Amino acid sequence: MTRPLPFEDLELLVTVATMYYEHDSSQKQIAERLGVSRPTVSRLLERARERGIVRIEIVAPYVDPALPDRLRERLGLRSVHVAAGRADEAEPGPILAEPLGAALDEAALTAGDVVIVSWGRAVHSVSRTLHRSHPGVVVAPAMGGNAGDQPWFQPNEIARSMADALGAQARYLHAPALMSHGLYDTLREEGELVGISDLWDRAKVSLVGVGAWPKPDASYAAAGFPVDDPALTRAVGDFAGRSFTIDGALVPFGDDRQLLGVTPEELAQIPHSICLAGSATKARAAIGAARAGLYNVLVTDAPTARAMDAALDAEAAAPR
Repeated sequence: MTRPLPFEDLELLVTVATMYYEHDSSQKQIAERLGVSRPTVSRLLERARERGIVRIEIVAPYVDPALPDRLRERLGLRSVHVAAGRADEAEPGPILAEPLGAALDEAALTAGDVVIVSWGRAVHSVSRTLHRSHPGVVVAPAMGGNAGDQPWFQPNEIARSMADALGAQARYLHAPALMSHGLYDTLREEGELVGISDLWDRAKVSLVGVGAWPKPDASYAAAGFPVDDPALTRAVGDFAGRSFTIDGALVPFGDDRQLLGVTPEELAQIPHSICLAGSATKARAAIGAARAGLYNVLVTDAPTARAMDAALDAEAAAPR
């Protein structure tokens, strides 16, 4: 509980806040005027915010209200949620958390429902910034793990973090994402994977960040992802480990490995299959993933939404 301040102290906080925020006085000028040090002024301003004397409101920039509906219609999606700000590609959670919350509200999660999550920076980031209460919901990884040491390559850790964000329960999958067909067939018959596979079939929500090709991040190769596979030269992106072209055609790996994860067919059956796209560099990838039927709900920021719209316009205007 915050201890009440004497009136003299409150009046000092109001004075400093008024000089700084309403009269544009610098902290140095305020310090000289009041006969205190500059660090003291900084502390007083911080206390003014903590006490609610200063309330900072962020007014989001204008977003074309027709843009979400236009993308929804052009890509055949269930819904599109656009954040007004510009997401940081490395840490998009602070911007994408609010529209993701709206997408989850749309799903109307109740106890017993299942949410599956993939690896990737976007999903990892929103799992640490989202705050919702969905007790009784189960969160599980949508694919196996890998050898990468970056936290966004660990689906079990992301499932745990997302469960914490939702007030839900986490389930885990202790198996690699990429493996031989023989090992894949063996694991599919084991109890743990059977249980996870059942959750994939029952999922009401999937949450996947779209990736763009070619991959500039060396950590993908370190995680065992076949970034140099010649078969992927046609790919514009990946979604839950599945690569695809701009036209939505899936591109299988050229080598003989099998991906342990939710299948495109399973994703297509999930009522609220959410795609996170937090960078304009992923515009074409998000378009290709939609055409491949890998998601039906888009959560993105305004620059990415505009880039997707412009890419679709360019396609429509191109000679055939």
